[in-house]
Amino acid sequence: MKKIILIITLFFATTAMSQGVKFGLNISPSWKLKLTKQKGTGLRSSQGGYGFNVGIPIKYWINEFTSFNTGLDYEFTAFDSYNNGFLVSSFRFNSLHLPLMFNIHLSGPLYAMVGSGIVYNMSVRDLNILAGSDLSDQSNNIQPYLGLGINSLIEKDFGYFEVGVQGRYQLLDIWKSTYEPEENFNSHLVSLDLVLRYYF
Repeated sequence: MKKIILIITLFFATTAMSQGVKFGLNISPSWKLKLTKQKGTGLRSSQGGYGFNVGIPIKYWINEFTSFNTGLDYEFTAFDSYNNGFLVSSFRFNSLHLPLMFNIHLSGPLYAMVGSGIVYNMSVRDLNILAGSDLSDQSNNIQPYLGLGINSLIEKDFGYFEVGVQGRYQLLDIWKSTYEPEENFNSHLVSLDLVLRYYF
């Protein structure tokens, strides 16, 4: 974990010395989907969830029409289960999010967003009313993902606003193969982010 933070810090320091770099603030709510497939039968199921990203985005302009977006966010994800209208359990992820996305100009203020990134799950917990448990050691903490979306970059006198929609698909199973309750299933997370960023 310390090595990851050191690499990220060095990258940001190097990037900050380049021209065409803008720093900002990110507050992006997310709709989540946990996709599950049973290995033996191939039956699929899904569960909806919610979350958000908050942090510091960095936009580096490669040329007039293309930029590279990165930064560092805190990401919260939750999947709640209800019984007769009462919350009985909730899977919750607390993560660090490092986007590695390109913005490619389409037309006017519109840009395509394409690339990848890494989510590092700092903690994974099952908040069950009967017996809550910490599942951090049972999860694949490092989750690379593929991302695709569209956004609009709006220039104002006091800065830039970036508004868009982005989908992300995490490539690795949520759980380690040694986690017995989930050994017969593959589970992946999908996020649909409402991108709301302001650049100074």
